[in-house]
Amino acid sequence: MVKIGREIGLTNAVFVGHSVSCMIGVLAVQRAPGMFGRLVMIGPSARYIDDADYVGGFSEAQIDELLQFLESNHMGWSAQMAPVIMGNPDRPELGEELTNSFCRTDPEIAKAFARVTFKSDNRADLAKVDIPTLVLQCSEDIIASKPVGEFVHHSIPGSEMVILETTGHCPNLSAPDEVISVMRAFV
Repeated sequence: MVKIGREIGLTNAVFVGHSVSCMIGVLAVQRAPGMFGRLVMIGPSARYIDDADYVGGFSEAQIDELLQFLESNHMGWSAQMAPVIMGNPDRPELGEELTNSFCRTDPEIAKAFARVTFKSDNRADLAKVDIPTLVLQCSEDIIASKPVGEFVHHSIPGSEMVILETTGHCPNLSAPDEVISVMRAFV
């Protein structure tokens, strides 16, 4: 992404990341000063695994179990996990949409991406963010809980945090108007 941004001469852009893409944005901001002028993080997590005083939401054993399930049965993992990740059980079509998206992903790429995502630790990178940052947190999110969003917010100097009314981990799908409204007010 930074290479593409440099190629097209990108400056002062707004980086919008969802989930693990938030940490990709954190790293991109550090690698390309001036390329991004604002950072919007939707459902961020700097680390998914609980660690001492840090609450990431999952034990290491839970993450290992999740990765083993994905390794052994990509389609079954997708069908079982996507509706849980989406939340919004009253709107099953959203879970189906996410399931279909997961199922279209190459299983080998999904396995490698999941391992890197769920085993990463970017907590130390947060304090290095030096541009205006907005953290959007869903009111209930099984993947990136409120304490996780609060950790990210408190770790990025001068960041703003907004708790969205929507639930689940994909507010871009479940409540796009709410997400767009808050982002417009920020940028």
